[in-house]
Amino acid sequence: MTSLPQIDHQGPTPIYQQLVDWMRGQILTEQWPRGYQLTPEEELVTVLGVSRGTIRKAIEKLVSDGLLVRVHGRGTFVSSQLVEQPLAEQLITFSEDLIARGIAFETLVLGQRYIQPDARVADVLQVLPEEQVLHLHRVRVVDGEPVIVLDNYVYCSYCDGIDQVDFTRYRLFETLEETYGVHLVSGRRIFEARLAEGRIAELLKLEERSPVMYMEQVTSLADGTPVEFSNLWLRADRYRISANVSRQSVTQKTTRLEA
Repeated sequence: MTSLPQIDHQGPTPIYQQLVDWMRGQILTEQWPRGYQLTPEEELVTVLGVSRGTIRKAIEKLVSDGLLVRVHGRGTFVSSQLVEQPLAEQLITFSEDLIARGIAFETLVLGQRYIQPDARVADVLQVLPEEQVLHLHRVRVVDGEPVIVLDNYVYCSYCDGIDQVDFTRYRLFETLEETYGVHLVSGRRIFEARLAEGRIAELLKLEERSPVMYMEQVTSLADGTPVEFSNLWLRADRYRISANVSRQSVTQKTTRLEA
């Protein structure tokens, strides 16, 4: 362990916050690089001369901030590169945001074919069960680690040959808009916290029942016609979702009442 903190037991700053600031500094200066395993809590208690509860509170704060990640049965590690995306407020894809941030990635295509949709997909895309939709099954990889599993279902009656597109090189929305002239206007996204199990855990290289973020998305044309329905599973140690929100109407109402 390097550069131990000088803990002020008498000062106004809580001890756990001093530990948070020290650990954050170790991470941001890469004294603790990505994937670095922290010294076990019981050893930190001895080395730092603080209580285990204080250590745990500091670690939990950095876990919630996405800088540390706990792996059941293994310990606590410095998180791999964390990507914060405004996916709750803009119709922007993961790949578009990665490109905008200059983060390199690759795409593995695990399946790409026309299928007859199940009842759920047919209902969302408003197609008959006997009609065919494109099923695109992919994994996004960043820094050699799988970070997203994507299952996209696309219904486009004038997108002939889309099943032959090389989606390791081209992106889905890019193809729909630039190749086929599909004008994607709006979308609806639902986020859930889930546990990775079975095939999803295997594809994301996670232990069974590790936490993941799940997102369901429907993308539509200007007239509300749905074109794309997708299910996405994201590694919780690599992504967090951000959104800019306001209380403008509430503030205005409060101001009027106070006037």
